[in-house]
Amino acid sequence: MKRAVIYARVSTDRQADEGLSIDSQIQSCRAKAEQLGAVVLHVFRDEGISGTTDARPGFRAAINRCSLGDVDLLICWSSSRFARDQHDAISYKRELASYSTKLIYAQGQIDLDTHEGWMLDSFQQVVDESYSRQVSADTRRSMMKAAREGYFMGGRVPYGYQAVVAEDGKRRRLVPKEPEASVVRSIFDSARRGVGAKLIALDLNSQGMKMRGRAWSKGTVLYMLNSEVYMGEVIYNRFERKTRKPRPQSEWIRVNAHEALVSQEDFQAVQQGMSQRAPTPESGAPSSTHLFTGLLRCGRCNSSLQVQTGTGRGGSMYSYYACRGHLQGKRCEFKNIRADKLDTWLLDQLLDKLLNADTIQAVLDQLDDAATRWVKDRAARRTALVLELRTAEGRRSKLYDVIETGGTDSLGLAELGPRIKQLNEQIGKVEAALISLENEADPMVGTIEVSAEEAAEVFRATLTGCDDPKMLRAFVATIADMIVVHETELVVTYKPECLIQMDGNSVRSKHSWLLDLGSNQGPTD
Repeated sequence: MKRAVIYARVSTDRQADEGLSIDSQIQSCRAKAEQLGAVVLHVFRDEGISGTTDARPGFRAAINRCSLGDVDLLICWSSSRFARDQHDAISYKRELASYSTKLIYAQGQIDLDTHEGWMLDSFQQVVDESYSRQVSADTRRSMMKAAREGYFMGGRVPYGYQAVVAEDGKRRRLVPKEPEASVVRSIFDSARRGVGAKLIALDLNSQGMKMRGRAWSKGTVLYMLNSEVYMGEVIYNRFERKTRKPRPQSEWIRVNAHEALVSQEDFQAVQQGMSQRAPTPESGAPSSTHLFTGLLRCGRCNSSLQVQTGTGRGGSMYSYYACRGHLQGKRCEFKNIRADKLDTWLLDQLLDKLLNADTIQAVLDQLDDAATRWVKDRAARRTALVLELRTAEGRRSKLYDVIETGGTDSLGLAELGPRIKQLNEQIGKVEAALISLENEADPMVGTIEVSAEEAAEVFRATLTGCDDPKMLRAFVATIADMIVVHETELVVTYKPECLIQMDGNSVRSKHSWLLDLGSNQGPTD
């Protein structure tokens, strides 16, 4: 008996009302399966999804079921239920053919195995896509007409508005909603006066205002300041229908659909002001230009400090470290710190503490000790390997003597053979280990003849003159775990074990090269 799966789809409630309901399609498909002597394995369905797209969960599930190779028939009510896009229809018919699954329509008598049936189905595909295009065009015209008449076309209701039922009792209109509308006007007024989105959000949060239950953020304010909906406009044709790629603005269709909260002149003034204040793009991520990004934390609320940008009195851009918790609405009174000043001062403090003459001398002493230990360790390992080699060779020699004395008829010769093989393998491994040991490169530590003062000076000059922020930040990260910024002091948690490493093992100085191995304190600027 043949095996079949059924796929049914409706894209609108109107189709269901006109006799194309899911249940009526399935009923017709089951009758077709019975007529063809097929047992129905599964029924897949999509409701409220257009046939012009293949993003249909039920449809994809039906195709995937056929891919198992045990489905003879995929039954749909008509070609339009299968797909309204010619390209998709052709692609999926070929895919079904590769699974040896035949496509069957419950409506009509099209036999896709015949030339005539193939031609008729191809013509029907053109008709289906043409119909779909016409429906899409009619729908867009209908939506634009409804929008021009002031109706809300669905989606999330913008902040500052509410959707109320229109006169016809079915559709809705957007009307201003107080006090949200007043907040929107104040946001645009502040932006028009040159206040940045982040400061606007902080001000709203400090006043205890919420954005429908959530704290205000810079991103939320920016989204509102860039939304034409507050000019009373609705924009159609902004994106490609399938790919969602943005279209050129010349192809956008603007409709004055509802009451504006902001005049067009004020909206354009805000856009121009934000464009002028936007920082000039630089190569690399902005955070890559600051040394202590990711290491700094607020001493008040323990939130991370992040780099922000601002505009000086003369219009020049500058960067500063700000408390992330404060930016997100926490009640934290952390005072912002200029990033360039803190970076310079803190780097000098770290270099003073870590790369002074005493520290460098302690490191050099440790390197000398490490080199001496390496030489002694290699000598000890060589002695042990030579002893193991001589012992194995002696045992093997004794076994050979037994064989020479007793000949091939020696008692226990069958037991001696495996033992000799085992000794030969042991001797080979030891000889290889000795060769590897002799080939080990001598450590370079302890061979540099330079004073601690000279080394400290070279290190400091190299680091302060480094023009690669990423490399310098990576160096700092190997030293410091966390830096907590308080009002009158700065606490650094160090990683002393990461300063010098040999063969993957941490080398610790025997000297107390940090005032406090857990942290180091210094006043903030």
